[in-house]
Amino acid sequence: MYNIFKKIMIASLIMVAIVSCDNEDYLIFTAVNEKEVKFQNEFLPVYKLSSVTSSNVAERLVWNEPDFGAPATITYVVEISTSSNFGSIAMSSGDLSSNHMALSVKDLLSIAETLGLDEDGSTTNADGSPNNAATLYARVSAYAGTTSTGANPSTTTSKSAIINIELLETAGCEEPALSNWGLVGSAVNGWGGISRGYANSNDIELLQVGDDLFQNYATLLDGEFKFRQDGGWVVNLGDNGGTLVQDGPNITATAGTYLVTLDLSAKSYSLKALNDEPVWGIVGSGVTIQKDDGSGSVAEWGGGAADTKFFPDPCNDGVFLLLGVKLRDGEIKFRKDDGWVVNLGDNGGTLVQDGPNISTSAGTYDIVLDITNSTYTMTKK
Repeated sequence: MYNIFKKIMIASLIMVAIVSCDNEDYLIFTAVNEKEVKFQNEFLPVYKLSSVTSSNVAERLVWNEPDFGAPATITYVVEISTSSNFGSIAMSSGDLSSNHMALSVKDLLSIAETLGLDEDGSTTNADGSPNNAATLYARVSAYAGTTSTGANPSTTTSKSAIINIELLETAGCEEPALSNWGLVGSAVNGWGGISRGYANSNDIELLQVGDDLFQNYATLLDGEFKFRQDGGWVVNLGDNGGTLVQDGPNITATAGTYLVTLDLSAKSYSLKALNDEPVWGIVGSGVTIQKDDGSGSVAEWGGGAADTKFFPDPCNDGVFLLLGVKLRDGEIKFRKDDGWVVNLGDNGGTLVQDGPNISTSAGTYDIVLDITNSTYTMTKK
């Protein structure tokens, strides 16, 4: 009898436990790491730094959200070190709630100063090389919870990413100049058959910003491209396993707006996606950029092609340059990011939001857009 009573009591306790669980308003989970955190962005071979562009974003660090096996708030910390074992931390982000962080040129310049790097190469390393470059290491850690401090067994840290930095000499800053190098391809201009709005060729022109160094902002399509000189094929460069060579293979591009860099000294190039930087362009009936469809029709007022892009003046903050652009009789405006949310017209000599269109006459122009002072100049060549 006692045994029967004992079994009934045990069964009753089990039923109470089950009912109690069903009536709970919350459940308690134990977080267990099931997927590591990793950087998702592609790092450039070298980040060239200049004090005149200190306000720019060098790289936007992006990482995945790890799965700790249970619903949990996740806190992130990004660290940058001068050593691969992170024996000392040169910069720490502190606790972050989002899975991305803008790494500015100013941040990297501060680390370069700590390392004693110099812009003009006045000091050298033990091997005789200029003391203007260094290798940094970045990692991101994820913590299950609202803080990275205290005892937290649920954490994951990424593998380190390499960030190579190089200081550019800025003493006696020189303005960029229009060069005879440009971009051509199915990702650019139908391999030369579609005008991108410049006077010298149908290509997207590059500006010379240093010795054997060329750059410009460019909106590319899905496709391929090459670098070429004088709008022709006598001198053209493709990517042969990471090195630019004459008549080399085409370079694959994914649609987007990029800072394109061509370094002839290193026989290298880079495409840096523009996420946070302001990208200005011209739009209107006075442009000569043609539609992407190859019809030969002009992309008036932004229809059929992205705007011809300005390049930020490295010597003057808030100033943007468009050199050697070809215009026709008509009207233009300045707008940001190929849209109309921010568009500027001329109201009695001052640029204002949604202002009147600006009249143009046919010719080749250098245009300087000064956002800081709300002014512009158009110099006919």
